[in-house]
Amino acid sequence: MGIRYNPYPHAPSPPHRKLRRWRSRTDNYRRKGLSGQAMIERRAKTRLNFCLIGDIISPDFISKEGKLKFRSVLLLIPIIFPTLVLIGCGGEVGRGYWQIIRRADWETHFESVFFLDDKTGWAVGPALAGNSESIIAHTSDGGRTWTRQRSGTLNPLHRIFFVDDKTGWAVGDFGTILHTSDGERWSKQESHTQNNLYDVFFISRYIGWVVGDWGTILKTEDGGKSWRRIGKGTDRESLRGVFFWDKELGWAVGWQGVILHTTDGGKTWSRQKSGVEYELRRVVFLSSNEGWVVGNYRTILHTTDGGKTWSYPTKGSNEKHVKVYGHVRKPGEELLHTFMLYDLSFTDREHGWIAGDMGTILHTDDGGKTWKHQTGGPIQAPGGDVVLQGIHFVNPLEGWAVGEFGTIMHTSDGGKSWEFQSKQAYLLSGACFINDKVGWVAGDRGQVLFTDDGGKTWYPQDSSTSECFGDVYFVDEKNGWAVAECGTIAHTSDGGRTWELQKSGTKQALLGVHFTDRSFGWVVGNAGEILHTEDGGKTWMRQNSGVDRDLMDVYFVDRDHGWVVGDGGVILHTRNGGETWVRQGNFDMWFLGVHFVNRREGWVVGVGGTIIHTSDGGKNWVKQYSGVKNSLTDVFFLNNSVGWIVGGEGTILATRNGGRNWSKRFSGTRYNLNSIYFTDPKHGWIVGDNGIILKFVPK
Repeated sequence: MGIRYNPYPHAPSPPHRKLRRWRSRTDNYRRKGLSGQAMIERRAKTRLNFCLIGDIISPDFISKEGKLKFRSVLLLIPIIFPTLVLIGCGGEVGRGYWQIIRRADWETHFESVFFLDDKTGWAVGPALAGNSESIIAHTSDGGRTWTRQRSGTLNPLHRIFFVDDKTGWAVGDFGTILHTSDGERWSKQESHTQNNLYDVFFISRYIGWVVGDWGTILKTEDGGKSWRRIGKGTDRESLRGVFFWDKELGWAVGWQGVILHTTDGGKTWSRQKSGVEYELRRVVFLSSNEGWVVGNYRTILHTTDGGKTWSYPTKGSNEKHVKVYGHVRKPGEELLHTFMLYDLSFTDREHGWIAGDMGTILHTDDGGKTWKHQTGGPIQAPGGDVVLQGIHFVNPLEGWAVGEFGTIMHTSDGGKSWEFQSKQAYLLSGACFINDKVGWVAGDRGQVLFTDDGGKTWYPQDSSTSECFGDVYFVDEKNGWAVAECGTIAHTSDGGRTWELQKSGTKQALLGVHFTDRSFGWVVGNAGEILHTEDGGKTWMRQNSGVDRDLMDVYFVDRDHGWVVGDGGVILHTRNGGETWVRQGNFDMWFLGVHFVNRREGWVVGVGGTIIHTSDGGKNWVKQYSGVKNSLTDVFFLNNSVGWIVGGEGTILATRNGGRNWSKRFSGTRYNLNSIYFTDPKHGWIVGDNGIILKFVPK
């Protein structure tokens, strides 16, 4: 299933969907995104897309010192502003603007969900866009509709808890504790700590506990008006979960298999032997003696004596999956297939559910003697392997699960079937249109979306995989291909109504695909992989690239002439359909996108705002000034003059003179933009992170 979720937040992500294949999914999960979203959207309502003044002002208006003459500027005002309004950003390429036509319902990775009954519930998570408030979502109709409540904090929120329909708390990073007394408005409570807080539990409206990093255990006896730190000997523990049976009896769990137990309300804590050294995420007790703990490496622990002894029913359960990896067993025959288990919910001693990595929901109806997959593991569906971090059931039938990409799932039959209550925010990596109406986009978790009205409506298609797509390409309304991790090549011959997997002969991640017709195509990917087909993908043959670098993009102008770009400054060229590949240029940066309009004229883009251009088929490359430092991820030219580039942090660049001058265009987003496609000068689309899709609106 490719590179999977690592539960630990680390360094920021590379600003490109293909580079991001090589970092853990937690970076994709934890990354706060990019700043200024709300402000940008407000500015978008009044902003004019100004062109380069130098394209309009005549040299006659320039003084000897190179400055504009003041009177000349005054004379120009009646001319420039009507012109700007009419043409936008200059010439053919600027007669229009970009409009966001699709975005996720919730731009967050939900971490926690809590329901009081089958109608009233909340979910929380950090905002994906920086400088935006963390998300608190609320429903009063069982999730048919969700509305946002103001959190008032930029700090990521991790956990939420309610004691009734009005009284609740949410906790998060930097000591954040929020409280509501009416179920709607939230205010901050003083925690007196800057440590990150991960769980909260109350036994009444007044008595509660919070746990977090550096052994932080906080307690309140007045509903949070005052919090004080308690507990001795816990300073080095990184705590993730807490549960109290009554005012005195409680447990806390955390990193390195830590299980702490108290019999005096938290004044003192003793360590119980868990038998594991993995991170433990959540603890729940069904009585003063019987309890459950879940954590990393599919860990499920169980006690029937208050934690004096813990059994480990899933120990060694992964051994059989190594032998049968590929989900060859029938659903229900495998015990567990996931790495991290994040949350659990019991409605009684018999019925319980666990949520985790790879879309996993496990269920027991016999008190934990057996656990079976309801989703995830051997039961896969396109887009169904998101990381689920929160789960809550209010009775044996009604429950909700939440997770990354704004996922909210609901069941009314105990988990036998699940429905999505939100439009998810999967990263989109590729786009292809065959006319101004019909097109496809592809991205993470095997997602393929189809439109037949230019993007007004999007329909999901079953791609037959849950792997993360790197690119998609169609040659007509029927025939298309999408490539993904683990050597995945999906093909359709009926416009996407059905997709079938083709045998690629490789396990490398595949990142780019291009076809010249229904028969001839090329795919590129990790470790210098180049695959070629002459029969529409019925058979794929490996071509010798001569390099071992990751290859990011491929473009052919006919069956013979093509180019491939990748990391380490790799530019490869062939004049015989790939029988031989020759390296061009001498560069040391990452290249991410390539586009040619004929055998001689082409452009390559990459990290650090890099744009290079050739007019002799790549024998010589000349750098063009982009004016940006963001990574540039894709390039598209309509002819040898009019071109577009997209990149990190919402970057859109345009040129009408072959790249001699590039101007910035307003995107209305700070999310990374990953792919761009035009069918003609008036019809273009862009896709990017968190499910965002933009469309060019001509004037």
